[in-house]
Amino acid sequence: NSGFEIYRRVGHRLVAGWLMPEVLPILATLDQAQRSNNVSGAVVEIGVHHGRLFIGLNLLQQDGEYSVAIDVFEDQDLNIDKSGKGNLGRFRKNLDRWSSLDSVVIHQGDSTKLCPEDLMALARGPVRLFSVDGGHTDEIVFSDMRLAEAVLAPGGIVVADDVFNESWPGVSTGTIRYLTGGGRLVPFAIGFNKVFFAHPDRARYYRDLLQRSYMGRFLLTAKSSSFLEHEVLIVARLPRKVRSLVGRSQMARRLYHALQNSQR
Repeated sequence: NSGFEIYRRVGHRLVAGWLMPEVLPILATLDQAQRSNNVSGAVVEIGVHHGRLFIGLNLLQQDGEYSVAIDVFEDQDLNIDKSGKGNLGRFRKNLDRWSSLDSVVIHQGDSTKLCPEDLMALARGPVRLFSVDGGHTDEIVFSDMRLAEAVLAPGGIVVADDVFNESWPGVSTGTIRYLTGGGRLVPFAIGFNKVFFAHPDRARYYRDLLQRSYMGRFLLTAKSSSFLEHEVLIVARLPRKVRSLVGRSQMARRLYHALQNSQR
Protein backbone atom coordinates (compact mmCIF):
# COMPACT_ATOMS: atom_id res chain seq x y z
CA ASN A 1 0.00 0.00 0.00
CA SER A 2 1.26 3.41 -0.95
CA GLY A 3 0.85 4.95 2.50
CA PHE A 4 2.99 2.25 4.07
CA GLU A 5 5.66 2.57 1.37
CA ILE A 6 5.90 6.33 1.85
CA TYR A 7 6.22 5.85 5.60
CA ARG A 8 8.77 3.06 5.19
CA ARG A 9 10.96 5.12 2.88
CA VAL A 10 10.56 8.57 4.42
CA GLY A 11 8.08 9.02 7.24
CA HIS A 12 9.61 6.85 9.94
CA ARG A 13 12.79 8.93 9.79
CA LEU A 14 10.81 11.98 10.91
CA VAL A 15 9.23 10.35 13.96
CA ALA A 16 11.25 10.21 17.18
CA GLY A 17 11.90 6.78 18.61
CA TRP A 18 13.99 3.63 18.36
CA LEU A 19 13.35 1.51 15.29
CA MET A 20 15.76 -0.04 12.82
CA PRO A 21 14.24 0.63 9.37
CA GLU A 22 14.67 -2.99 8.24
CA VAL A 23 11.87 -4.00 10.63
CA LEU A 24 9.21 -2.37 8.45
CA PRO A 25 9.77 -4.49 5.29
CA ILE A 26 9.85 -7.63 7.47
CA LEU A 27 6.46 -6.66 8.87
CA ALA A 28 5.17 -6.01 5.35
CA THR A 29 6.29 -9.49 4.27
CA LEU A 30 4.60 -11.11 7.26
CA ASP A 31 1.47 -8.99 6.78
CA GLN A 32 1.18 -10.19 3.18
CA ALA A 33 1.53 -13.79 4.35
CA GLN A 34 -1.28 -13.24 6.84
CA ARG A 35 -3.50 -11.74 4.17
CA SER A 36 -2.80 -14.67 1.84
CA ASN A 37 -3.86 -17.06 4.61
CA ASN A 38 -6.94 -15.07 5.66
CA VAL A 39 -5.49 -14.18 9.06
CA SER A 40 -7.45 -11.24 10.43
CA GLY A 41 -7.54 -9.25 13.63
CA ALA A 42 -6.39 -6.03 15.24
CA VAL A 43 -2.89 -4.60 15.46
CA VAL A 44 -1.68 -3.66 18.96
CA GLU A 45 1.42 -2.11 20.47
CA ILE A 46 2.39 -1.79 24.11
CA GLY A 47 4.80 1.13 24.46
CA VAL A 48 4.09 3.32 21.44
CA HIS A 49 6.26 6.31 22.53
CA HIS A 50 5.76 8.79 19.64
CA GLY A 51 4.42 6.17 17.25
CA ARG A 52 7.42 5.28 15.13
CA LEU A 53 6.54 1.57 14.86
CA PHE A 54 2.84 1.89 15.63
CA ILE A 55 2.24 4.08 12.57
CA GLY A 56 3.71 1.34 10.37
CA LEU A 57 1.50 -1.26 12.01
CA ASN A 58 -1.53 0.96 11.59
CA LEU A 59 -0.79 1.43 7.89
CA LEU A 60 -0.90 -2.37 7.48
CA GLN A 61 -4.38 -2.43 8.96
CA GLN A 62 -6.97 -4.27 6.89
CA ASP A 63 -10.52 -3.04 6.29
CA GLY A 64 -12.63 -3.44 9.40
CA GLU A 65 -9.66 -3.93 11.73
CA TYR A 66 -8.79 -1.76 14.70
CA SER A 67 -5.43 -0.58 16.03
CA VAL A 68 -4.81 -0.29 19.77
CA ALA A 69 -2.05 1.90 21.22
CA ILE A 70 -1.14 1.24 24.86
CA ASP A 71 1.23 3.54 26.77
CA VAL A 72 1.47 5.29 30.12
CA PHE A 73 2.13 8.55 28.20
CA GLU A 74 2.02 11.42 30.73
CA ASP A 75 1.58 9.08 33.71
CA GLN A 76 5.35 8.75 34.00
CA ASP A 77 5.13 7.66 37.62
CA LEU A 78 4.09 4.30 36.15
CA ASN A 79 7.24 4.15 34.00
CA ILE A 80 9.26 2.47 36.73
CA ASP A 81 12.34 1.62 34.60
CA LYS A 82 12.35 4.86 32.55
CA SER A 83 12.51 2.89 29.30
CA GLY A 84 11.02 5.65 27.19
CA LYS A 85 8.85 8.70 27.68
CA GLY A 86 5.72 8.61 25.55
CA ASN A 87 3.95 11.82 24.64
CA LEU A 88 0.27 11.56 23.74
CA GLY A 89 0.15 14.89 21.91
CA ARG A 90 3.14 14.08 19.71
CA PHE A 91 1.85 10.57 19.11
CA ARG A 92 -1.53 11.83 17.90
CA LYS A 93 0.15 14.48 15.71
CA ASN A 94 2.49 11.94 14.10
CA LEU A 95 -0.33 9.46 13.57
CA ASP A 96 -2.52 12.10 11.95
CA ARG A 97 0.35 13.24 9.70
CA TRP A 98 1.45 9.83 8.38
CA SER A 99 -1.62 7.64 8.82
CA SER A 100 -5.03 8.27 10.40
CA LEU A 101 -6.71 8.31 13.78
CA ASP A 102 -9.66 6.42 12.32
CA SER A 103 -10.18 3.01 13.93
CA VAL A 104 -7.36 3.73 16.41
CA VAL A 105 -8.07 3.10 20.09
CA ILE A 106 -5.70 4.77 22.56
CA HIS A 107 -5.40 3.30 26.05
CA GLN A 108 -3.38 5.31 28.55
CA GLY A 109 -2.39 3.10 31.45
CA ASP A 110 -0.34 0.25 32.88
CA SER A 111 -0.38 -2.74 30.51
CA THR A 112 0.03 -5.18 33.41
CA LYS A 113 -3.38 -4.10 34.69
CA LEU A 114 -5.07 -5.02 31.42
CA CYS A 115 -6.76 -8.42 31.39
CA PRO A 116 -7.21 -10.26 28.06
CA GLU A 117 -10.95 -9.61 28.06
CA ASP A 118 -10.41 -5.86 28.38
CA LEU A 119 -7.90 -5.81 25.54
CA MET A 120 -10.14 -7.93 23.33
CA ALA A 121 -12.90 -5.38 23.93
CA LEU A 122 -10.60 -2.50 22.96
CA ALA A 123 -9.43 -4.36 19.85
CA ARG A 124 -12.93 -5.59 18.90
CA GLY A 125 -11.60 -9.14 18.79
CA PRO A 126 -8.34 -11.11 18.54
CA VAL A 127 -5.03 -9.56 17.51
CA ARG A 128 -2.97 -10.55 14.47
CA LEU A 129 0.08 -8.26 14.95
CA PHE A 130 1.20 -7.42 18.49
CA SER A 131 4.29 -5.36 19.34
CA VAL A 132 5.61 -5.76 22.91
CA ASP A 133 7.77 -2.72 23.72
CA GLY A 134 6.50 -1.45 27.06
CA GLY A 135 8.20 -1.66 30.43
CA HIS A 136 11.61 -3.33 30.33
CA THR A 137 11.62 -5.16 33.64
CA ASP A 138 11.44 -8.93 33.97
CA GLU A 139 7.95 -8.85 35.51
CA ILE A 140 6.47 -6.42 32.98
CA VAL A 141 7.88 -8.26 29.96
CA PHE A 142 6.63 -11.59 31.29
CA SER A 143 3.17 -10.10 31.88
CA ASP A 144 3.02 -8.41 28.46
CA MET A 145 4.05 -11.62 26.67
CA ARG A 146 1.36 -13.56 28.51
CA LEU A 147 -1.19 -10.91 27.57
CA ALA A 148 -0.14 -11.00 23.91
CA GLU A 149 -0.41 -14.78 23.88
CA ALA A 150 -3.90 -14.68 25.37
CA VAL A 151 -5.36 -12.40 22.69
CA LEU A 152 -3.43 -13.57 19.64
CA ALA A 153 -5.45 -14.80 16.67
CA PRO A 154 -4.54 -18.09 14.95
CA GLY A 155 -1.70 -17.15 12.62
CA GLY A 156 -0.96 -14.04 14.66
CA ILE A 157 2.55 -12.69 15.28
CA VAL A 158 4.15 -11.07 18.32
CA VAL A 159 7.13 -8.75 17.84
CA ALA A 160 9.22 -8.30 21.00
CA ASP A 161 11.73 -5.47 21.35
CA ASP A 162 15.14 -5.30 23.06
CA VAL A 163 15.35 -9.01 23.96
CA PHE A 164 19.10 -9.02 23.24
CA ASN A 165 19.79 -5.39 24.13
CA GLU A 166 22.54 -5.31 26.76
CA SER A 167 21.07 -2.16 28.29
CA TRP A 168 17.89 -3.97 29.34
CA PRO A 169 18.68 -7.39 30.89
CA GLY A 170 15.17 -7.54 32.35
CA VAL A 171 13.78 -7.98 28.84
CA SER A 172 16.00 -11.01 28.31
CA THR A 173 15.11 -12.65 31.62
CA GLY A 174 11.40 -11.87 31.23
CA THR A 175 11.36 -13.39 27.74
CA ILE A 176 13.27 -16.48 28.87
CA ARG A 177 10.93 -16.86 31.84
CA TYR A 178 7.97 -16.72 29.46
CA LEU A 179 9.47 -19.33 27.11
CA THR A 180 10.51 -21.72 29.87
CA GLY A 181 7.46 -21.15 32.03
CA GLY A 182 4.75 -22.59 29.82
CA GLY A 183 4.52 -19.91 27.13
CA ARG A 184 2.65 -21.24 24.11
CA LEU A 185 4.32 -18.98 21.53
CA VAL A 186 7.71 -19.79 20.04
CA PRO A 187 10.33 -17.59 18.36
CA PHE A 188 10.83 -18.01 14.62
CA ALA A 189 13.05 -15.06 13.66
CA ILE A 190 15.49 -12.61 15.23
CA GLY A 191 16.65 -9.43 13.61
CA PHE A 192 17.16 -5.70 13.99
CA ASN A 193 16.57 -5.68 17.77
CA LYS A 194 13.33 -7.67 17.45
CA VAL A 195 12.32 -11.26 18.15
CA PHE A 196 9.31 -12.58 16.22
CA PHE A 197 6.95 -15.14 17.82
CA ALA A 198 4.04 -17.23 16.58
CA HIS A 199 2.09 -20.34 17.52
CA PRO A 200 4.13 -23.52 16.92
CA ASP A 201 1.95 -24.61 14.00
CA ARG A 202 2.76 -21.38 12.08
CA ALA A 203 6.33 -20.68 13.19
CA ARG A 204 8.05 -22.79 10.55
CA TYR A 205 5.90 -21.34 7.77
CA TYR A 206 6.84 -17.77 8.73
CA ARG A 207 10.50 -18.69 9.24
CA ASP A 208 10.77 -20.36 5.84
CA LEU A 209 8.96 -17.45 4.21
CA LEU A 210 11.47 -14.95 5.60
CA GLN A 211 14.37 -17.18 4.65
CA ARG A 212 13.21 -17.30 1.03
CA SER A 213 12.62 -13.57 1.06
CA TYR A 214 15.91 -12.51 2.66
CA MET A 215 18.44 -15.06 1.45
CA GLY A 216 20.68 -13.19 -0.97
CA ARG A 217 19.17 -9.79 -0.17
CA PHE A 218 21.66 -7.02 -0.89
CA LEU A 219 23.82 -6.05 2.13
CA LEU A 220 21.90 -8.40 4.45
CA THR A 221 22.63 -11.86 5.73
CA ALA A 222 20.19 -14.59 6.79
CA LYS A 223 21.17 -17.76 8.60
CA SER A 224 19.55 -20.49 10.68
CA SER A 225 20.21 -20.70 14.40
CA SER A 226 18.38 -21.66 17.61
CA PHE A 227 17.04 -19.84 20.64
CA LEU A 228 16.19 -21.99 23.67
CA GLU A 229 15.95 -25.05 21.41
CA HIS A 230 13.63 -23.30 18.95
CA GLU A 231 14.85 -23.00 15.37
CA VAL A 232 15.04 -19.36 14.31
CA LEU A 233 16.19 -17.34 11.33
CA ILE A 234 18.75 -14.63 12.09
CA VAL A 235 18.48 -11.65 9.74
CA ALA A 236 21.17 -8.98 10.08
CA ARG A 237 23.12 -6.33 8.27
CA LEU A 238 26.51 -7.27 6.91
CA PRO A 239 29.39 -5.83 8.97
CA ARG A 240 30.00 -2.15 8.19
CA LYS A 241 33.32 -2.73 6.44
CA VAL A 242 31.82 -5.43 4.25
CA ARG A 243 28.81 -3.24 3.40
CA SER A 244 31.16 -0.42 2.43
CA LEU A 245 33.26 -2.67 0.21
CA VAL A 246 30.28 -4.34 -1.47
CA GLY A 247 28.58 -1.01 -1.98
CA ARG A 248 31.58 0.49 -3.79
CA SER A 249 32.76 -2.41 -5.92
CA GLN A 250 30.80 -4.00 -8.75
CA MET A 251 33.03 -7.09 -8.62
CA ALA A 252 32.52 -7.38 -4.85
CA ARG A 253 28.77 -7.24 -5.40
CA ARG A 254 28.96 -10.07 -7.95
CA LEU A 255 31.09 -12.19 -5.60
CA TYR A 256 28.74 -11.48 -2.72
CA HIS A 257 25.64 -12.54 -4.68
CA ALA A 258 27.43 -15.65 -6.00
CA LEU A 259 28.33 -16.65 -2.43
CA GLN A 260 24.80 -16.07 -1.20
CA ASN A 261 23.32 -18.11 -4.07
CA SER A 262 25.71 -20.98 -3.39
CA GLN A 263 24.46 -21.16 0.21
CA ARG A 264 20.78 -21.49 -0.69
